[in-house]
Amino acid sequence: MTSALTRYRRLPAQEPTLRLIAFQLRHNWFCLPLPLARRVIPISNGPAQGLMLTQLNQENVPIMDVADRIYCSAPLLPGSTVPKPVVQSDSSQSILVVESPHFGLLGLRIDGVPSLKRARQSAFSPVPATYLMMNHLRGFNTLINLNETDPPLFLLDIDSLLL
Repeated sequence: MTSALTRYRRLPAQEPTLRLIAFQLRHNWFCLPLPLARRVIPISNGPAQGLMLTQLNQENVPIMDVADRIYCSAPLLPGSTVPKPVVQSDSSQSILVVESPHFGLLGLRIDGVPSLKRARQSAFSPVPATYLMMNHLRGFNTLINLNETDPPLFLLDIDSLLL
């Protein structure tokens, strides 16, 4: 006769999971570990340009257009013009305030409202460096495939975006 303790010990160990905050930037989905997120602030007006700051608990927080940092444009030939990013006028935007381990509080301008996700350790895989170079992307090197119905998520590295 086996005891409940013996049956418990025979069960396979649970795979570690990570809680994520997921958000869209242009046509791709990105995420960060949930413990980095501090607050989501909805933006009521249209897209703003230039330098921006917001306040959170009497502290000035710089706001970064994270999509511009991730989607680096290709080097231009002489006489070329910078292509304008496609911005959907009907899409809402938010500011996701995160705490960077090296740079402190930072506001990330994101499309829409973020959602919470859970990912198993086996869902993480590296993004080929060639893919990042060919598409002039930076700020991430990990892809997360949650399941066959959800779009893949790119795990952001906030500190590498700021360097």
